[in-house]
Amino acid sequence: MNRRIIKTASGVHTHTRVFAAAIVGLSSASTLAQPPIESFLADAPQSFIPPPLHPSGAQLQTRQLGEGVYALLSGLPVVDNNGFIVGERGVLVIDAHINAEMAGQIQDAVRRVTDKPILYLVNTNYHGDHTFGNYAFPDETLIVAHRNTAEHMRYFEYEKEFVLPAVNDDRSVYSDVELRLPDIAFDEYLRLDLGGRFVELHYFGRGNTTGDTVVFEPQTRTAWTGNLVVGEGTIPPMFEGGVDEYLQTISRFSQTLDVKTIIPGHGAPATADILGRYLRYLNDLRTSVRGAIDDGKTADATIASLPLGAEYLPANDAPQAALIPFLQGLHSLNVQRTYRDLTAR
Repeated sequence: MNRRIIKTASGVHTHTRVFAAAIVGLSSASTLAQPPIESFLADAPQSFIPPPLHPSGAQLQTRQLGEGVYALLSGLPVVDNNGFIVGERGVLVIDAHINAEMAGQIQDAVRRVTDKPILYLVNTNYHGDHTFGNYAFPDETLIVAHRNTAEHMRYFEYEKEFVLPAVNDDRSVYSDVELRLPDIAFDEYLRLDLGGRFVELHYFGRGNTTGDTVVFEPQTRTAWTGNLVVGEGTIPPMFEGGVDEYLQTISRFSQTLDVKTIIPGHGAPATADILGRYLRYLNDLRTSVRGAIDDGKTADATIASLPLGAEYLPANDAPQAALIPFLQGLHSLNVQRTYRDLTAR
């Protein structure tokens, strides 16, 4: 790959914690057929249910969080949320959604607020429901992602297959999608200048994916978390981060940023209290799975003996009650992954 360091004149400001923010010369010609890791869902527990991400009927509702700061919240509970931040020079958008129609909704929401150019589009992770809409943004918009996300996005055809169960096996959802890879990759921290307003991008470690990015707007103390934190009343989706890695990541997050509002990639907005909930869940998960292993239980027996505790389930009359089967299945997947991680040591 041809790479060059970004100069501050571009509006991208370096920082002592930045490791080689760069323009990345990836093209569609560099796409790969399948990632070098085995799919974690190949033998998932039968109770695991793919999240319902089909965008049919989804409307993104604009919620102003402060001057120039907006969340775009899906009217369907699990379909992706987005957001945008407006500075004097232009706009930064968080995530591109799953196709051109949804990407169009994002841009329409921006245009109802400002006619300033969309300078940056941040992909918080590589999954297609966050990245497939990249191609529908203006050519002059710079796409930004963590380096691991940028690398993984080259597995374009594989990602289409991966997302398929979550959209009811309906390939028409993204049949016209074209691969558009990031222009800028970062490793740990990047600050973007929108003119009179800076937006911070943080990588705290592995969680749902190997490149989960937190987009932080300091003036309103708002964090967009992608799939790292997936909404009020949820538990961590441990797809690619083991229990110890996820614990370290959430701990770094909570210790580094003074967050008021979390806009998750999916689900209802939350406060910083959800970080404490995630830390408790991960600690409980590790302790309970370790106990089952010490008792000589098999993986299947461990999954069967460790249902999701009531303290991590929404009340039956809560807005998140419809997510109970999904959360129970996700917990079984987390138990399975944790069992394998702990017994492999």
